[in-house]
Amino acid sequence: MNEQLGFKATDRLVIINADDFGMSTSSNKAIINMHLNAAITSSSVMMPCSAAIEAVSFCKDNDQAHVGIHLTLTCSENYRYKPVFQHHSLDSLIMEDGCFPKDLVTLETSADSSDIELELNAQIELAYSLGIKPTHLDSHDGSLLGLATGRDFLEIAFDLCERYELPFLLPRKITEQSFFTQNQKDLFIKRIESADKRGILLIDDICALPYHLEGNETYESFKAKMIHKIKQITAATTQITMHPALITDELKAITEHYEKREMEYSLFNDPDIKELFEQDDIKLISWKQIRNLQRSTKSGN
Repeated sequence: MNEQLGFKATDRLVIINADDFGMSTSSNKAIINMHLNAAITSSSVMMPCSAAIEAVSFCKDNDQAHVGIHLTLTCSENYRYKPVFQHHSLDSLIMEDGCFPKDLVTLETSADSSDIELELNAQIELAYSLGIKPTHLDSHDGSLLGLATGRDFLEIAFDLCERYELPFLLPRKITEQSFFTQNQKDLFIKRIESADKRGILLIDDICALPYHLEGNETYESFKAKMIHKIKQITAATTQITMHPALITDELKAITEHYEKREMEYSLFNDPDIKELFEQDDIKLISWKQIRNLQRSTKSGN
Protein backbone atom coordinates (compact mmCIF):
# COMPACT_ATOMS: atom_id res chain seq x y z
CA MET A 1 0.00 0.00 0.00
CA ASN A 2 2.94 2.34 0.63
CA GLU A 3 3.93 2.35 -3.02
CA GLN A 4 0.32 2.67 -4.18
CA LEU A 5 0.12 5.80 -2.03
CA GLY A 6 3.23 7.19 -3.71
CA PHE A 7 5.81 6.36 -1.03
CA LYS A 8 8.71 3.96 -0.72
CA ALA A 9 8.01 0.47 0.57
CA THR A 10 10.32 1.19 3.53
CA ASP A 11 8.71 4.51 4.52
CA ARG A 12 6.93 4.83 7.86
CA LEU A 13 3.52 6.37 7.26
CA VAL A 14 1.62 7.82 10.22
CA ILE A 15 -1.94 9.05 10.64
CA ILE A 16 -2.45 11.27 13.71
CA ASN A 17 -6.12 10.76 14.56
CA ALA A 18 -8.19 12.57 17.20
CA ASP A 19 -11.06 10.40 18.42
CA ASP A 20 -14.30 11.63 20.03
CA PHE A 21 -14.81 14.68 17.82
CA GLY A 22 -18.32 15.88 18.59
CA MET A 23 -18.49 14.32 22.06
CA SER A 24 -18.38 17.73 23.76
CA THR A 25 -17.58 21.37 23.13
CA SER A 26 -14.38 20.75 25.11
CA SER A 27 -13.20 18.12 22.64
CA ASN A 28 -14.42 20.17 19.69
CA LYS A 29 -12.39 23.24 20.65
CA ALA A 30 -9.25 21.15 20.98
CA ILE A 31 -9.70 19.14 17.79
CA ILE A 32 -10.72 22.15 15.69
CA ASN A 33 -7.60 23.98 16.84
CA MET A 34 -5.45 20.95 16.04
CA HIS A 35 -6.91 20.67 12.55
CA LEU A 36 -6.21 24.36 11.92
CA ASN A 37 -2.64 24.02 13.24
CA ALA A 38 -1.99 20.80 11.29
CA ALA A 39 -1.26 19.09 14.62
CA ILE A 40 -3.40 16.15 13.47
CA THR A 41 -4.06 14.65 10.06
CA SER A 42 -7.43 13.06 10.82
CA SER A 43 -10.28 12.86 13.30
CA SER A 44 -13.38 10.74 13.87
CA VAL A 45 -16.76 12.15 14.86
CA MET A 46 -19.37 10.64 17.19
CA MET A 47 -22.66 11.39 15.47
CA PRO A 48 -25.01 10.53 18.41
CA CYS A 49 -23.43 13.17 20.66
CA SER A 50 -24.84 16.64 21.30
CA ALA A 51 -21.79 18.50 19.96
CA ALA A 52 -21.57 16.50 16.73
CA ILE A 53 -23.36 19.16 14.68
CA GLU A 54 -20.72 21.73 15.66
CA ALA A 55 -17.95 19.31 14.68
CA VAL A 56 -19.52 18.47 11.34
CA SER A 57 -20.15 22.14 10.54
CA PHE A 58 -16.45 22.86 10.96
CA CYS A 59 -15.47 19.94 8.72
CA LYS A 60 -17.92 21.00 6.05
CA ASP A 61 -16.32 24.44 5.81
CA ASN A 62 -12.65 23.37 6.16
CA ASP A 63 -11.07 21.17 3.52
CA GLN A 64 -8.08 20.34 5.74
CA ALA A 65 -10.37 18.60 8.25
CA HIS A 66 -10.36 14.97 7.16
CA VAL A 67 -12.91 13.19 9.32
CA GLY A 68 -14.22 9.66 9.64
CA ILE A 69 -17.20 8.27 11.55
CA HIS A 70 -16.53 6.98 15.07
CA LEU A 71 -19.30 4.39 15.01
CA THR A 72 -20.89 4.55 18.46
CA LEU A 73 -22.96 1.95 20.33
CA THR A 74 -21.96 2.55 23.96
CA CYS A 75 -21.76 5.56 26.25
CA SER A 76 -20.34 6.32 29.68
CA GLU A 77 -21.97 6.46 33.08
CA ASN A 78 -21.53 10.23 33.24
CA TYR A 79 -22.39 11.11 29.66
CA ARG A 80 -25.39 9.48 28.01
CA TYR A 81 -26.58 9.65 24.40
CA LYS A 82 -29.28 8.05 22.31
CA PRO A 83 -29.33 6.33 18.91
CA VAL A 84 -29.42 8.48 15.78
CA PHE A 85 -32.01 6.16 14.18
CA GLN A 86 -35.45 7.43 15.18
CA HIS A 87 -37.97 5.73 12.86
CA HIS A 88 -38.76 3.22 15.57
CA SER A 89 -37.24 2.15 18.86
CA LEU A 90 -34.09 0.04 18.67
CA ASP A 91 -34.94 -1.83 21.85
CA SER A 92 -31.94 -4.17 21.76
CA LEU A 93 -29.51 -1.22 21.75
CA ILE A 94 -30.91 0.90 24.56
CA MET A 95 -31.33 0.87 28.31
CA GLU A 96 -34.34 2.02 30.34
CA ASP A 97 -33.38 5.69 29.84
CA GLY A 98 -33.40 5.26 26.04
CA CYS A 99 -29.60 5.58 25.81
CA PHE A 100 -26.89 3.18 24.71
CA PRO A 101 -25.51 0.73 27.31
CA LYS A 102 -22.38 1.73 29.18
CA ASP A 103 -20.59 -1.62 28.89
CA LEU A 104 -19.60 -3.96 26.09
CA VAL A 105 -20.98 -7.08 27.76
CA THR A 106 -24.54 -5.70 27.68
CA LEU A 107 -24.16 -4.59 24.06
CA GLU A 108 -22.68 -7.85 22.79
CA THR A 109 -25.18 -9.97 24.72
CA SER A 110 -28.34 -8.02 23.90
CA ALA A 111 -27.87 -6.30 20.54
CA ASP A 112 -29.85 -7.49 17.54
CA SER A 113 -27.81 -7.45 14.32
CA SER A 114 -30.56 -5.70 12.36
CA ASP A 115 -30.69 -2.93 15.00
CA ILE A 116 -26.90 -2.58 14.78
CA GLU A 117 -27.05 -2.18 11.00
CA LEU A 118 -29.88 0.37 11.17
CA GLU A 119 -28.10 2.50 13.75
CA LEU A 120 -24.65 2.45 12.19
CA ASN A 121 -26.06 3.27 8.78
CA ALA A 122 -28.09 6.13 10.31
CA GLN A 123 -24.94 7.60 11.84
CA ILE A 124 -23.18 7.58 8.47
CA GLU A 125 -26.21 8.93 6.62
CA LEU A 126 -26.57 11.79 9.11
CA ALA A 127 -22.96 12.81 8.49
CA TYR A 128 -23.49 12.78 4.73
CA SER A 129 -26.75 14.71 5.03
CA LEU A 130 -24.94 17.44 6.94
CA GLY A 131 -22.45 17.89 4.13
CA ILE A 132 -19.29 15.99 5.02
CA LYS A 133 -17.57 13.23 3.08
CA PRO A 134 -16.24 10.66 5.58
CA THR A 135 -12.75 9.31 5.10
CA HIS A 136 -13.10 6.06 7.06
CA LEU A 137 -15.05 4.14 9.69
CA ASP A 138 -13.84 3.12 13.13
CA SER A 139 -15.32 1.88 16.37
CA HIS A 140 -15.86 3.87 19.59
CA ASP A 141 -14.87 1.87 22.67
CA GLY A 142 -14.04 -1.09 20.43
CA SER A 143 -17.75 -1.83 20.47
CA LEU A 144 -17.71 -3.68 17.13
CA LEU A 145 -14.75 -5.94 17.92
CA GLY A 146 -16.27 -8.52 20.27
CA LEU A 147 -13.82 -7.67 23.02
CA ALA A 148 -16.04 -8.69 25.94
CA THR A 149 -17.79 -11.91 24.91
CA GLY A 150 -16.36 -12.70 21.47
CA ARG A 151 -19.53 -11.64 19.63
CA ASP A 152 -18.34 -9.03 17.15
CA PHE A 153 -20.16 -6.87 14.60
CA LEU A 154 -17.33 -6.35 12.14
CA GLU A 155 -19.05 -7.97 9.16
CA ILE A 156 -21.89 -5.44 9.57
CA ALA A 157 -19.30 -2.67 9.57
CA PHE A 158 -17.66 -4.16 6.48
CA ASP A 159 -21.02 -4.18 4.69
CA LEU A 160 -21.15 -0.44 5.33
CA CYS A 161 -17.54 0.00 4.21
CA GLU A 162 -18.47 -1.60 0.89
CA ARG A 163 -21.67 0.43 0.58
CA TYR A 164 -19.92 3.76 1.16
CA GLU A 165 -16.49 2.77 -0.25
CA LEU A 166 -14.64 3.49 2.99
CA PRO A 167 -11.65 1.87 4.73
CA PHE A 168 -11.93 0.60 8.31
CA LEU A 169 -9.70 0.89 11.36
CA LEU A 170 -8.77 -2.72 12.10
CA PRO A 171 -4.96 -2.86 12.28
CA ARG A 172 -3.39 -5.99 10.90
CA LYS A 173 -1.01 -6.24 13.86
CA ILE A 174 -3.97 -6.64 16.23
CA THR A 175 -3.36 -10.37 15.80
CA GLU A 176 0.06 -9.98 17.48
CA GLN A 177 -1.16 -8.36 20.69
CA SER A 178 -0.33 -10.52 23.72
CA PHE A 179 -3.33 -9.37 25.76
CA PHE A 180 -5.80 -11.01 23.36
CA THR A 181 -6.78 -14.67 23.72
CA GLN A 182 -6.13 -17.11 20.91
CA ASN A 183 -9.85 -17.18 20.15
CA GLN A 184 -9.84 -13.39 19.76
CA LYS A 185 -6.77 -13.53 17.52
CA ASP A 186 -8.40 -16.22 15.37
CA LEU A 187 -11.49 -14.04 15.01
CA PHE A 188 -9.41 -11.03 13.95
CA ILE A 189 -7.50 -13.14 11.41
CA LYS A 190 -10.83 -14.23 9.94
CA ARG A 191 -12.14 -10.67 9.79
CA ILE A 192 -8.95 -9.32 8.20
CA GLU A 193 -9.24 -11.99 5.50
CA SER A 194 -12.85 -10.91 4.94
CA ALA A 195 -11.85 -7.25 4.59
CA ASP A 196 -9.16 -8.18 2.07
CA LYS A 197 -11.63 -10.20 -0.01
CA ARG A 198 -14.04 -7.26 -0.01
CA GLY A 199 -11.35 -4.78 -1.07
CA ILE A 200 -11.56 -2.83 2.21
CA LEU A 201 -8.20 -1.27 3.01
CA LEU A 202 -6.72 -1.70 6.50
CA ILE A 203 -3.69 -0.11 8.11
CA ASP A 204 -0.92 -2.05 9.85
CA ASP A 205 -0.79 -0.83 13.44
CA ILE A 206 -2.04 1.54 16.15
CA CYS A 207 0.14 3.56 18.50
CA ALA A 208 -1.49 4.79 21.71
CA LEU A 209 -0.89 5.22 25.43
CA PRO A 210 -3.34 4.38 28.26
CA TYR A 211 -6.51 6.46 28.29
CA HIS A 212 -6.34 7.09 32.03
CA LEU A 213 -3.89 9.22 34.01
CA GLU A 214 -1.29 6.85 35.42
CA GLY A 215 -0.11 7.32 39.01
CA ASN A 216 2.12 10.36 39.25
CA GLU A 217 2.11 10.92 35.50
CA THR A 218 3.07 14.43 34.44
CA TYR A 219 3.10 16.11 31.06
CA GLU A 220 6.85 15.56 30.77
CA SER A 221 6.67 11.85 31.64
CA PHE A 222 3.75 11.40 29.26
CA LYS A 223 5.67 13.20 26.52
CA ALA A 224 8.72 10.97 27.07
CA LYS A 225 6.57 7.83 26.77
CA MET A 226 4.99 9.04 23.53
CA ILE A 227 8.36 9.97 22.02
CA HIS A 228 9.56 6.45 22.85
CA LYS A 229 6.46 4.94 21.21
CA ILE A 230 6.86 7.06 18.08
CA LYS A 231 10.50 6.05 17.71
CA GLN A 232 9.46 2.39 17.86
CA ILE A 233 7.01 2.69 14.95
CA THR A 234 8.08 0.28 12.23
CA ALA A 235 4.87 -0.70 10.46
CA ALA A 236 4.15 0.63 7.00
CA THR A 237 0.98 2.47 8.08
CA THR A 238 0.31 3.33 11.72
CA GLN A 239 -2.38 5.42 13.40
CA ILE A 240 -1.51 7.40 16.50
CA THR A 241 -4.78 7.53 18.41
CA MET A 242 -5.63 10.17 21.00
CA HIS A 243 -8.62 11.86 22.63
CA PRO A 244 -7.71 15.56 23.02
CA ALA A 245 -9.88 18.07 24.86
CA LEU A 246 -9.55 21.29 26.82
CA ILE A 247 -10.22 21.18 30.55
CA THR A 248 -13.60 22.69 31.33
CA ASP A 249 -16.36 21.98 33.85
CA GLU A 250 -18.10 20.12 31.04
CA LEU A 251 -15.09 17.83 30.51
CA LYS A 252 -14.70 17.24 34.27
CA ALA A 253 -18.33 16.08 34.38
CA ILE A 254 -17.75 13.66 31.49
CA THR A 255 -14.50 11.99 32.55
CA GLU A 256 -12.26 11.79 35.59
CA HIS A 257 -9.31 11.59 33.19
CA TYR A 258 -9.72 15.20 32.04
CA GLU A 259 -6.08 16.07 32.78
CA LYS A 260 -4.89 13.36 30.38
CA ARG A 261 -7.17 14.71 27.66
CA GLU A 262 -5.55 18.15 27.83
CA MET A 263 -2.09 16.55 27.97
CA GLU A 264 -2.80 14.90 24.63
CA TYR A 265 -3.96 18.22 23.22
CA SER A 266 -0.76 19.93 24.37
CA LEU A 267 1.49 17.08 23.25
CA PHE A 268 0.65 17.13 19.56
CA ASN A 269 0.88 20.91 19.50
CA ASP A 270 4.34 20.60 21.04
CA PRO A 271 7.13 21.72 18.63
CA ASP A 272 9.34 18.87 19.90
CA ILE A 273 6.85 16.28 18.67
CA LYS A 274 6.49 17.96 15.29
CA GLU A 275 10.27 18.12 14.99
CA LEU A 276 10.53 14.42 15.89
CA PHE A 277 8.49 13.42 12.86
CA GLU A 278 10.83 15.40 10.61
CA GLN A 279 14.01 14.11 12.26
CA ASP A 280 12.89 10.49 12.06
CA ASP A 281 11.65 10.96 8.47
CA ILE A 282 8.14 9.86 9.35
CA LYS A 283 5.64 10.68 6.62
CA LEU A 284 2.30 12.06 7.84
CA ILE A 285 -0.74 10.96 5.88
CA SER A 286 -4.51 10.99 6.37
CA TRP A 287 -7.33 8.51 5.99
CA LYS A 288 -8.47 10.50 2.97
CA GLN A 289 -5.51 9.21 0.98
CA ILE A 290 -6.33 5.63 1.92
CA ARG A 291 -10.02 6.13 1.09
CA ASN A 292 -9.14 7.57 -2.32
CA LEU A 293 -6.77 4.67 -2.99
CA GLN A 294 -9.48 2.15 -2.11
CA ARG A 295 -11.94 3.83 -4.44
CA SER A 296 -9.45 4.08 -7.29
CA THR A 297 -8.53 0.43 -6.89
CA LYS A 298 -12.18 -0.59 -6.99
CA SER A 299 -12.89 1.53 -10.07
CA GLY A 300 -9.79 0.10 -11.74
CA ASN A 301 -11.21 -3.38 -11.37
